[in-house]
Amino acid sequence: MSPYEENILTFVYILQTQPELLTVEDRTDVLELLATLPDDVEEISNAIALWYETRPQILDAILKVPVEDLDSLRAAGGNRTPITGAESKEMIENSVTQSRQSSQPDTSSSQPKKQSN
Repeated sequence: MSPYEENILTFVYILQTQPELLTVEDRTDVLELLATLPDDVEEISNAIALWYETRPQILDAILKVPVEDLDSLRAAGGNRTPITGAESKEMIENSVTQSRQSSQPDTSSSQPKKQSN
């Protein structure tokens, strides 16, 4: 797996496992960024890295992901099958959409109220 593919997969992993790290604006920004990028793994990876470098909580989470954890994101071919630029964009877009849905608060559950002192 190239470092570019690894970066993309790590970002997707964070989107899927820690969706709370992204704000609504972050998700919109990522989708808008992807729309401007060509189907090139290196360019997608570099653009995503520049984007999350300005978001310390996301960067910190990315730096802590063990490479072994990325295996669950790979298709049947595993590390021997390169990811295309189009696949990279689709994975990120799908993960952003899914993270948006999973991070929305469940309005049917009652949330404890904060006590004022």
